[in-house]
Amino acid sequence: MSKDKRVVKFKRRKTLNIGIVIFLILFVYIAINIYIYFTKEHISIYEVQEGYNAMDTRITGLILRDEELVTTEKAGFVYYFQKEGARVAKNSSVYSIDDSTNIMELITGSDDIMTLSSDSSKQFQYEIKKFHTLYSDYDFSYVYNFKADVESRMLDMLNETMIEKGMQIGEDTGFQYTYEVFRSATSGVVSYYMDNYETITKDSITKDMFDIKNYQNTSLRNTDMVSINTPVYKLVTSELWSIILHLTNEQYEKLQGKDRVNFTILNDGFDSSAPIEVYTNPLDSSYYAEITMDKHLSNYLDYRFLDIELHLDKAEGLKIPLSAITTKDFYLVPLSYFTEGGNSNEQGLIKEEYDKDTGDVKLIFVPADIYNQNDIYGYVDTNQFSPNTWVRSTDGSRYQLTTTDKLTGVFNVNMGYAIFKRIEIIYQNEAYCIVDKNTSYGLSLYDHIALDANTVVEQKIIY
Repeated sequence: MSKDKRVVKFKRRKTLNIGIVIFLILFVYIAINIYIYFTKEHISIYEVQEGYNAMDTRITGLILRDEELVTTEKAGFVYYFQKEGARVAKNSSVYSIDDSTNIMELITGSDDIMTLSSDSSKQFQYEIKKFHTLYSDYDFSYVYNFKADVESRMLDMLNETMIEKGMQIGEDTGFQYTYEVFRSATSGVVSYYMDNYETITKDSITKDMFDIKNYQNTSLRNTDMVSINTPVYKLVTSELWSIILHLTNEQYEKLQGKDRVNFTILNDGFDSSAPIEVYTNPLDSSYYAEITMDKHLSNYLDYRFLDIELHLDKAEGLKIPLSAITTKDFYLVPLSYFTEGGNSNEQGLIKEEYDKDTGDVKLIFVPADIYNQNDIYGYVDTNQFSPNTWVRSTDGSRYQLTTTDKLTGVFNVNMGYAIFKRIEIIYQNEAYCIVDKNTSYGLSLYDHIALDANTVVEQKIIY
């Protein structure tokens, strides 16, 4: 083979693949960030919200009403026309007495349809017009009053019909008619239980009456034959009622001077406000309070005792979790050393600084916020001055920054790094506190703070 036909192989020149390089750089970058994310301590953020807390006092209240027990005027079987809590007018039919059950069974078993008389129709029209005139979207009690009035009219009509039918049945069957209706002597609200508290007054109450374990009430509804002078119902004759509270010495002191109180009835969660009067009962030398009510009588007709929560003081401000709270050291600087800068209205301190070259003392104005103050000292951030720094007043006096004190606060992270913000706690429980929202150098609504102060270093970037 000739030399001219010899094949000579050259090494291929290696070239750099820029795509692979970029991929490797991105891969390393992502890997580093993933490592940092999983190894660094994460900070939970809390958004500051408004909050309040009522400093409550829970206490048992005893209800007093104007109550009259009504007894039967004859013996026999009792039939009631009114339901528990019904409002009745004077001369309204409340119950009937029958010597036997024969006539009543025949009346109630009849399929006859009751028709309205002309007078009854006019009475219903009057009630409807009155309701239409008095109705208000802001007072639903008119609806209940209208319902009670209509029911009362219906029961009166039913009673008249039953009397007529009873007489007719007596004539047709030969049964002796003994059915007699009894009416209310006055207007009021009907109740069907008694507990021997009907006649007590606020001045005759003693602390022993608040022992619920010994309390008993008796139902007045009875299906058996009753004798003369047996209590058959109770009539509450006034819309005014009161709640009597047996107070401790501390509760008495808190209520002294108050003429009105906000409270919650815990039995149903009802919030209200009413006049209150505190007094001492000479019978047992105990402290008591009387809350006077003029509404909602029927809602608590079945109750003699209520669980009351008095809202004596109310703390309003910003709600902060306790885990966010920390403390920080501040220099204590006499107020006389604070001055304004020569070229601005900023408040600050004049510090001494030595020139290393000449050894001369230079006086330099440093703006410094007063985070808190008392009659003598202002609190200055320790991050602004080195320990043992000397500062001067305008009259030439010197003061060394050595004394410190702690302020309570949280770390604000609105800007992406931790800044200490002072707080003034006005209420605290086991989980959170309420802080004053008008604190100087403090928090504002919707600020973001570190949920756990132990995970934060001041001035350190957190995201």
